[in-house]
Amino acid sequence: MLITMRKTAANRIREDHAQYRTKKGNSFDHEDLDAYQVALQLVAWLEPMLMEFSCSADLRSKLDKSTTAIALNIAEGNGRFTGPDQAKFYGIAYKATIQSAALLDLATVNDTGGASRAEDGRELARRTAAMLTALSKAAAHDGHP
Repeated sequence: MLITMRKTAANRIREDHAQYRTKKGNSFDHEDLDAYQVALQLVAWLEPMLMEFSCSADLRSKLDKSTTAIALNIAEGNGRFTGPDQAKFYGIAYKATIQSAALLDLATVNDTGGASRAEDGRELARRTAAMLTALSKAAAHDGHP
C-alpha cells in the first residue's frame, strides 16, 4: 500500500530546488566568519613558505597539519547547534593556532632570515587566535557566535 501511495504521489508532491546562499553569498555559514577567512590566509601563506624553512620534513608536516586543523575546526564548530559544542571546537582551533605559532618558531629558530619572513604568518596566527577567543566566549555565553 505504501509503495503504491509513493508511486502515485511522487509526481504531485515536490518543491522546486532553491539555491542556498548565506548572507554574504557563500555556500556555507562558516565561510562568512572572519576567523575562518584569516585561517585560510594563514594556510595560503604557509604553503609556499614550507620549503623555504631550513627544518626537518617532519616539522614542516606538523606545521602544515596544525594550520589546516585551525580552519577545519572553525568550520566544524560553526556547524554545531549548541553554544558549548561550538565553543569546544573553537577552543580546539585556538589550541591549533597556538601550536602553529610555536611550530613556526621552531621552524625558523636556526634560520636568521626565516624569523623575519615568518612574521606575516605570526601576525595571521595572532589575528586568528584573537578572533577565536571572542567566538569561543560568545558561543559559550549565549550559544550564538
